[in-house]
Amino acid sequence: MSEEPRKDELDPAAKAALTKKRRKAIAIAVAIFLILGLAFFLYWLIWWRFEETTDDAYVNGNQVMVMPQVQGIVTSILTDDTQFVCEGQMLISLDPHDFIVAFERAKGHLGQTVRDVSQLFATVGQLAAELEVRKADLLRASLDYEHRKNLVDSGSVSREDFEHSETSLYAAYASLQAAEENLLGAEVEVKGTTILTHPRVQMAKAQLKEAFLSLHRCTIYAPATGIATQRSVQVGQSVTPGTPLLSIVPIDQMWIDANYREVQLKNLRIGQKVKINVDMYGRDIPFHGCIVGLNPGTGSVFSVLPPQNATGNWIKIVQRLPVRISLDPDEIKKYPLFLGLSVETRTDTHERSGARLPTLSVQKPFYSTCVFASELEGVDDVIEDIIEENYYYEP
Repeated sequence: MSEEPRKDELDPAAKAALTKKRRKAIAIAVAIFLILGLAFFLYWLIWWRFEETTDDAYVNGNQVMVMPQVQGIVTSILTDDTQFVCEGQMLISLDPHDFIVAFERAKGHLGQTVRDVSQLFATVGQLAAELEVRKADLLRASLDYEHRKNLVDSGSVSREDFEHSETSLYAAYASLQAAEENLLGAEVEVKGTTILTHPRVQMAKAQLKEAFLSLHRCTIYAPATGIATQRSVQVGQSVTPGTPLLSIVPIDQMWIDANYREVQLKNLRIGQKVKINVDMYGRDIPFHGCIVGLNPGTGSVFSVLPPQNATGNWIKIVQRLPVRISLDPDEIKKYPLFLGLSVETRTDTHERSGARLPTLSVQKPFYSTCVFASELEGVDDVIEDIIEENYYYEP
């Protein structure tokens, strides 16, 4: 078995070939190293230095609390945790019997008030007619007095008869004044109004609407479309206004709160594009968003017990500032997200002409519901029917 010749045993030609081979391998290795270094430098120069990344980021969104507006006993629950509900869908019903009685009482009160106010207007007419009667009485008494005054000296009329006419004149004048005051008092009750616009009728209408609202609110509807969660209400439970019954998480109202370190905030601007990877879906399904605002304070400042750094044993800790990132509605519709999911964000800071502070927001609601817009629907028809049934006088 032959042994490999040692280096010192090779002839000069073989030594030269081996040296050349080694130099070539070293040159190739150096070239590869330089190429990789150049590629890394170019990647850093063109992209990496313009990217701010953090994995301290989470999915956040609205949580709509469902609470009763009236006191009552729960009679039925039509949804449960993890169930999908639509805006305007019936969720919970309360026992309505007390509110039905109150509504019927308010209807009767409105009808009686219309009748009472009608009587006020009728009284004005009666007192006006009575005033004319008192004027006629005064005129007759004054004529009687003048006639007897001219005849009393001649003896054609007795002194007693003359005195009676004089007292009748005073009584007629006093009756006229009383009639004028009574008419004035009655006119004060109705002046400047009609039966339909009288304050008493308006107050009765308001009480009827309040009773109508309370009866309507015995049925609780979903104020938003989303997933029901945190149900704490039970059938038979007595609830009061403000008692949390359950929550609704709107699946289309999601965003990212990314907590960037303070040393990363220099180049962040509103409107910059962000690539997002959600741990739930992995890197195979990227999400896209943009920065919509920077929180005006770090997380520690808004904590229940903010830190007090004016102490002798202070240790500097790098702070983090929450940055809100909006999401593409089509993407979260295709790939639903849930509150609290962990994500990784990569912000492209090439475009640095944007603002750090937001401008004045447009005066329109970011979120709204139309569930409560129709709560008084139909009450005007009820009021009109009651007034028509009890309206018997035309002033």
